[in-house]
Amino acid sequence: MLGHINIKTTQIYAKITKEKISQDMEILSHKLARLEKQIAEK
Repeated sequence: MLGHINIKTTQIYAKITKEKISQDMEILSHKLARLEKQIAEK
């Protein structure tokens, strides 16, 4: 898929990407919750 000879190499990158997206979405969720709280307090 990514041009690797061995599919296992591609799978490693896919897993890292999935984990990174999950982490980034968690961070975004917390930021949005804080923003929502700030707006509600006004």
